Amino acid sequence: MMPISQINIGGDPLLTATNGYNIEEQLRQLEARKQALESMKQLNPQAMPTSVIWNEIDTEVKVLSQEQLQKLFENEDYVRTYVRIQELVNAEILNLVKPRIESTPEGKQLLQEQLKLVRKMKPKIVEDSNREVELFRRFREFSKTNPEVTYDEFLKTLNT
Repeated sequence: MMPISQINIGGDPLLTATNGYNIEEQLRQLEARKQALESMKQLNPQAMPTSVIWNEIDTEVKVLSQEQLQKLFENEDYVRTYVRIQELVNAEILNLVKPRIESTPEGKQLLQEQLKLVRKMKPKIVEDSNREVELFRRFREFSKTNPEVTYDEFLKTLNT
């Protein structure tokens, strides 16, 4: 289960570009996020400054063909900034909707359930993580005198 504070934006475009990456779907998602922000802006217009830069980007991008958009998404710098902008948008949307979700009975119940799960699972997760760090620390020490031994081989020696 994904933590409630994270929003999946469809994966890393660089990693999925060769696996059927769909620019049209990304553009639909971007438009949906833009509409969500617009509706939130209407709720509190004083808190939202007008976006000249964003409008300029929209003007530049909306005239591109699908092939031209694909080339844009093949550029690592563009994708890096695009993904980071999407992360900021998602964080802002999440911050705007958190109080609304928590104020509903279903939202409050789900959040309480998730908090209970986090509190239950956290000690074991931390314990496992600390154990792994300690094992790796022990392996580093062991490998000083046995540089030919791999980490997997080291773990097998502990289990025998």
